[in-house]
Amino acid sequence: MANQFDLEYQYQLYLQRVGLDENRMHPAQKKETKQAFYGACGQILVLLRDDLSTLDEKKAMNAFQNLYNQVSNYFLTITKQLN
Repeated sequence: MANQFDLEYQYQLYLQRVGLDENRMHPAQKKETKQAFYGACGQILVLLRDDLSTLDEKKAMNAFQNLYNQVSNYFLTITKQLN
């Protein structure tokens, strides 16, 4: 069983979700994609630790759902622009 709390594992899942294959990526694309992924992970971890953790459970869940919706909406918008 894979360790879902391993960021490299999550990075590989992300690549699958967005249809990227590291073996077919240019070295610069590979480097920049991984840097962006790890940077985003770090930012969200700081947000969860410093801000979300200070909220009561209901407000935290609402904030989490709002963040999730923002990501979903972003990718839906990008997908529509590509079609």
